[in-house]
Amino acid sequence: MSFDIDSIFDKAASGKSLVKNRQALTIDYVPEKLPFRDEEAKTLAQVLSTVFKGARPSNLLLFGKPGTGKTAVAKNVVDRLQKKSNELKIDVTVIFINAKAAGSAYKVLFEIAEDLGINKEEQGKQVHFTGLSMGEATDRILQYIQKKKLHFILVIDEIDSLVDKSGDDILYNFTRANQRMMSKGGFVTLIGISNSLTFKDKLDPRVRSSLSEEETVFNPYTVDQLRQILQERSKLAFNEGAISDAAINLCAAMAGREHGDARKAIDLLRVAAELAEREGATRVDEKHVRAGQDRMEKDAPFVALKNAPVHHKLVIIAVTKSKSGTTGDVYDTYLTLCKQVEQKPLTQRRVTQIISELELLGLVSTDIVNQGRYGRSQKIKITIPMTTVKEALKEDFASLITTATN
Repeated sequence: MSFDIDSIFDKAASGKSLVKNRQALTIDYVPEKLPFRDEEAKTLAQVLSTVFKGARPSNLLLFGKPGTGKTAVAKNVVDRLQKKSNELKIDVTVIFINAKAAGSAYKVLFEIAEDLGINKEEQGKQVHFTGLSMGEATDRILQYIQKKKLHFILVIDEIDSLVDKSGDDILYNFTRANQRMMSKGGFVTLIGISNSLTFKDKLDPRVRSSLSEEETVFNPYTVDQLRQILQERSKLAFNEGAISDAAINLCAAMAGREHGDARKAIDLLRVAAELAEREGATRVDEKHVRAGQDRMEKDAPFVALKNAPVHHKLVIIAVTKSKSGTTGDVYDTYLTLCKQVEQKPLTQRRVTQIISELELLGLVSTDIVNQGRYGRSQKIKITIPMTTVKEALKEDFASLITTATN
């Protein structure tokens, strides 16, 4: 076996590389030029330019489906804002937080405190990793901003994830903080980035009015726009002649079917390149793109679900069988399934946590639906094909039923 592994490594080391800049094929890469997003970038820059006059820029919400360039535009503009403020020796503090990656509201606050330097400077007023209430942690951050008279711009990516999991208390406190800072010289501007066009419906009306002072919607890319984006990215990523025009066109067409998602298009390009290099091909062609698409569609959800713990699988099945998709109905269905396979059920709180974990894996999606006088309800739905669910779970649940009958 060691010989086989060594030969794989030797082949990779000695083989010709098709890619000259792999970083350019990652979803985190932010190019200097962002095609077809000039108007959105211009709007964001105009809003933030107020800071150079010593005034607080308006809070801003950026909406759009995944892969429409929201994060890339925001990073590009705030990076250039930070550079320009440094050139002009104007104090502006910019922090970029991904709420979904942080995982909890408190972790968002901890990361803000870390990036601001509170935990290094403020003895007795630090925001520790654990141990403080949400209110106390927020107060310490806002007191620091006020004390230092910071011109603070906070960008929260996937802000809808923060609200879904923890409510809008953080947003309320930050948007209202400017009222007490007004005479002190400091301020907070919030830029929220959301994948959900109905995100505002989940907010308290007071938060909604403060947070969405300005709004920008990012429309999905067309197939032709995706093709041009991939052409530009290919020039940065690939050696000359290492990818065919047909492969780029096919990537654009496939991603165009998926609601104009540029991130998926670039990811598909990366996987296709990896497959071409593994077989020793001299360039990336259409067959590599098709093979890459098959791998992306089947492998990730299938492997994640097949290797998931038993109760995660039961929750997935409960979501597929639930009539309404509400948290309560999914839990009731889950209890029935546990009884059928003789598994001790988990608490509803733990099942809710499992749903959040499944959402992070991309296996389910959740959305808050406003039911008028009946309040708000969380709706859960499967985001992967039922064929994948059945294929990934058939063996385990066959064995569970056998075990239960024995």
